[in-house]
Amino acid sequence: MEKFPFLSEVFDSINEGIYILNRQGDYIYCNSAFLKMVGATRDDVLELNAFRLVPEGQVSISVAVMAFEQKKKLSVVNNVCTPKGYHYRQLATATPIFDSVGEIEYMLVEMVRLDLFKKRYQQAILDEDADCIEVPGLGDSVGDRPETFVAESQSMRALLDMAKQVAGVDSTILISGETGTGKEVLANFIHRHSHRADRPMVEINCAALPENLLEAELFGYEKGAFTGALNTGKPGMVEEANGGTLFLDEINSLPLALQGKLLRVLESHKSKRLGAVSEREIDFRLLAATNQDLKTCVEKGSFRADLYYRLNVIPLEIPPLRNRREDIIPLALFFLDHFCKKYGRTKVFTKGVFNQMMCYDWPGNVRELKNVVERLLITSSVGTMEIRQVPENLLGEGSVPPPPEVYPADWESIYQYDPEDFSLKKYMNFCEKQVVAAALKRCGSSYKAAELLKTDQSTIIRKRQKYGIS
Repeated sequence: MEKFPFLSEVFDSINEGIYILNRQGDYIYCNSAFLKMVGATRDDVLELNAFRLVPEGQVSISVAVMAFEQKKKLSVVNNVCTPKGYHYRQLATATPIFDSVGEIEYMLVEMVRLDLFKKRYQQAILDEDADCIEVPGLGDSVGDRPETFVAESQSMRALLDMAKQVAGVDSTILISGETGTGKEVLANFIHRHSHRADRPMVEINCAALPENLLEAELFGYEKGAFTGALNTGKPGMVEEANGGTLFLDEINSLPLALQGKLLRVLESHKSKRLGAVSEREIDFRLLAATNQDLKTCVEKGSFRADLYYRLNVIPLEIPPLRNRREDIIPLALFFLDHFCKKYGRTKVFTKGVFNQMMCYDWPGNVRELKNVVERLLITSSVGTMEIRQVPENLLGEGSVPPPPEVYPADWESIYQYDPEDFSLKKYMNFCEKQVVAAALKRCGSSYKAAELLKTDQSTIIRKRQKYGIS
């Protein structure tokens, strides 16, 4: 470093952590990325010795010590917990540097955080297209839960801008959208951006409970109000939302008998428990969601018109995923990142997977996409980083899956694409077809393709006819 002072600046510009040990195991150099990964100062690191780390309990395994013992280059994947409690997985590679007599003089160790490497790898796959997008997950998404809005499409950005604007007032909001579009997530987003964010948000699904239980859950009851009632009575969810937000999901399923009572609560902000004599003052903000057109429900007589107009003060409609296709890939990447962390995996999607996702209409919307991503991750081959195909039976009708990408050495990806139809003969035919088709496309003629593949022209012509290659 002293002879080439610029090398220190070069090493500090590298994203991966690097440190160097002498033959005694003393740390004699480390770059800035390593200091950031371990959360220590350079002076602290340069006082360490690799051979003392495991006995002192600072690490459970040391790739450098293993490489010293075996006198060869080694790589290990291990879990790291920083002093501040941050967890991540890393690939650590130790490379011995030998002196003139074959003894280890120095040990170079490189450390790569797999989550950051995965993100760069995924971006590199996307960047192969001219019309690429940024990988979401570090600042592009809204919130930190797996059920988070990732807004790349203009329609979703406009919706979130409006949601932020109306979050600051207490007006009733009616959220509409197909099943799985994320109505509950939008309700949580509005609550988190409201002045009631430090108070509870109480949620109830109106379709999940029978009418007799729903009334008791909503409005509560007094001691002895009905058979089976608790001796202490029970506050309703309207009361529990006092000071905060009440979210009624699938409000289109609310029975007519309760719609009138809810309307009374909304207008007076007073609630009366079952069996009670007096009402209680309640301060809450109401958010409601529906997967049906409430105006149509009013026309059919299944929903009260006066309640509809009381709810429809600020309507927010979430478009289905098929109408905002710009969000499909960002959402898929966001969920992949979430599940990689959850299951301790490191995976990326290939362009073939993206093509399949973009060709599908997603009738189950974001919820279906999330479930597909989770299943792809946990069923993909452990030995490969790339998820290369979506099995045809995983997507419903309406999908147009492209053929598997060409990875002749990785027969598992072909097997996973259609395990029931897989055979060695079909796999070999598949590989041969891909090679011949690629050679013809590259060379432009059967003569030049035969020359490239070191065979005769008649063989190329015969294979082209056999496989129907245009």
